[in-house]
Amino acid sequence: MLSCFLAEAFDLVLRHGRNSTLTMLKSEFPGLLPGAQSSVGQLFLDMSLYILGSDSTVDHMGAAFFSKLFPLTYRRLLGGGASSLSEECVRGVWKDSGVFGPYPKLIMTRLSRSLLATRVFLQALNLGIEVVNTTDHLRPSRDCSRALLRLWYCPHCQGMLGPPACRGFCQTIMQGCLGGAAEVQPHWRSYIDGLGKLTGGMRGEQDMEAVVLRLPSMIKLALKQAVNARSRLSVLVSIIHQHTLVSFQTKIGTKLRSEEETTDAATFL
Repeated sequence: MLSCFLAEAFDLVLRHGRNSTLTMLKSEFPGLLPGAQSSVGQLFLDMSLYILGSDSTVDHMGAAFFSKLFPLTYRRLLGGGASSLSEECVRGVWKDSGVFGPYPKLIMTRLSRSLLATRVFLQALNLGIEVVNTTDHLRPSRDCSRALLRLWYCPHCQGMLGPPACRGFCQTIMQGCLGGAAEVQPHWRSYIDGLGKLTGGMRGEQDMEAVVLRLPSMIKLALKQAVNARSRLSVLVSIIHQHTLVSFQTKIGTKLRSEEETTDAATFL
């Protein structure tokens, strides 16, 4: 089936992108590879499911990828391995810190456009195949079969154009038998035109193959951006952690006081 073949071709592109990303990490940031391997695999799996119609969003899968990548980057590339900060605390820093520069947003924007175009293309193709399969299995009714049989006795329909007795007879019979299919023709032509425009627009930022194959280099640039911002990031993580810790302690204190007041009130009663 054509749609299955194309879906497999797109999946092949995603597998190549995943392998290229892992190769890049092994070459450029070997310390990250053991921890990042599952996150990379999940990102490309999410992309594969998305083009097949999953309810996930590209922004969500991109944010999940970088939120998992940041703690590894902080601890294994930026010297935060000896830090006592919790994983959750470190993970929450990456968006506010801008540690990866403009690359997460750029990656998500390009993936959103290219994956959406691929998803719509596959959906449109499946719709067309469904229509073809439906019309391909049309069977003439009994009246239609009898009318078609009568065409054998019409010289005009057999190519002998001299006798004018049944002029228009062939067309009338065929319209009667295949009227439903004939009505589909203008819509089918519009569908083919639309599909052509869709495929013609799958270039540049809407070309999934080009975007996915550039993904390893963009992730590499994001990681280098983080390495270059090492000093600023260490200070920022410490500040955010302290703010989170104070906020947590305040909430705990408020809760304890509330429980104490409830206990005192119950004792008094």
